[in-house]
Amino acid sequence: MATPPQKKRASNGAAAEPHVLLVPYPAQGHMLPLLDLAALLAARGLAVTVAVTSGNAPLLEPLLAACPSVGVAELPFPSSSPLLPPGCDGENTKDLPRHLFRPLMASLAELRAPLLAWCRDAQRRHGRGVTAVVSDFFTGWTAPLAAELGVPHVTFSPSPALHLAMSHALWRHLPSRRRVEDADEAVAFPEIPGSPSFPWRQLSWLFREYVAGDEVSEAIRQLFLWNLGSDIFVTNTFAALESAYLERPLPDLASRRVLAVGPLSAAVGGTTTSGSGDRGGKHAVAAASVAAWLDAFPDGSVVYVSFGTQHALSPPQAASVADALARSSAAFVWAAAARPGGAAVPEGFEAATASRGMVVRGWAPQVEILRHRAVGWFLTHCGWNSVLEAAAAGVAMLAWPMGADQFTVARILAEAGVAVPVAEGANAVPDAGRLAGAIAAAVGKEGEPVRERAAALGGMAAAAVAEGGSSRRDLEELVRMLKMVDVVPGRHPMSL
Repeated sequence: MATPPQKKRASNGAAAEPHVLLVPYPAQGHMLPLLDLAALLAARGLAVTVAVTSGNAPLLEPLLAACPSVGVAELPFPSSSPLLPPGCDGENTKDLPRHLFRPLMASLAELRAPLLAWCRDAQRRHGRGVTAVVSDFFTGWTAPLAAELGVPHVTFSPSPALHLAMSHALWRHLPSRRRVEDADEAVAFPEIPGSPSFPWRQLSWLFREYVAGDEVSEAIRQLFLWNLGSDIFVTNTFAALESAYLERPLPDLASRRVLAVGPLSAAVGGTTTSGSGDRGGKHAVAAASVAAWLDAFPDGSVVYVSFGTQHALSPPQAASVADALARSSAAFVWAAAARPGGAAVPEGFEAATASRGMVVRGWAPQVEILRHRAVGWFLTHCGWNSVLEAAAAGVAMLAWPMGADQFTVARILAEAGVAVPVAEGANAVPDAGRLAGAIAAAVGKEGEPVRERAAALGGMAAAAVAEGGSSRRDLEELVRMLKMVDVVPGRHPMSL
């Protein structure tokens, strides 16, 4: 049995208060769940500081308003990085074209030196040193930072446990295709429960674009290899949804704890970070307006349509979705916010479907929409945050995975029986007639068994984050570990 861990000692010999440094990756799907975790840790008495570049600091305002005790370590953006084009000032993926996502990820490792200096200055000036580092799995450069500080490192995954295991297996073992032109060649993961396999085209684009010897590629691989030395892994998932992948140690992570603490948006009530919860002002008015419109429809009869903030539908894709919605006769709410250059809703569509459809442009009150009794289905790109919000609301899904971890997510949903596949791929243009048929079947009797399973999963999600639930227990275990850490110079084991 491990010796009970002791609190870190301050320079004056007194027991130091736990002080957790959180380092998010600057993309909405990554930041939101980690900020939710920050709120939960702060609410349990931990001193919490979130490290971001100056351009991302405004995104913390909702968290700071709800949790005034949370601190901010504001760092200069490494705009002079040789991996980024001259004059690049996009500090968040929402402000960058896709081809710069990988250089951004590699360039952020340059924050290690200024963040280390901040940590040492905080210890010197305030007598409150960092006692643990919790970072997104895209910011693995924080692992050697934690080692320099002599404190534990915790890797946080905003993706499911299955994707966490797959990612590290890919970057550690570097599987390749026998035939470069064969995008359907299967890649197997025999050490993962169930021995899943995926066609090459469904693996994360981040890995598929790896080129041996390329500076950016090798830098990204190193981030994941650093993660493998973390003391604990924390995932935004819950046991009932991923029981197959959480019941026994995952490959490459077998000597580490994997704690499932989600759905984090449900645990915080959707109101403490910059997510889709109640933001007050115009957002509160927008949420009330959509809710009032939904009130006119029967339970479970409405389809919510959203493809997230990162992917802009092409004109043919937008036309196909609009045509399918028009043909299906189903009631719908379409959150048609798109990245610059994305397709608009086809002209005349809104007028033709006004009696049973609503198009929302800009910010959409997604959590409130999904929780409304009238919404029974969600046409989604299978982004994990959106999926967890739907799962917590007990809403069934029409799955159109497009990239990143979304094919993994679609597999998890299929295994749970709470989704119907309708398309796949970022460039796919689904046949409007087939998509209309899938929507019509979903809201009819054919979709009732899927909706029933989704409703049951919603109950399990609520139970997971409630007192005594699996995710609540894992969260409290994480808090216990962060509060009671035995920190010895050159060694920082956590009580596992």
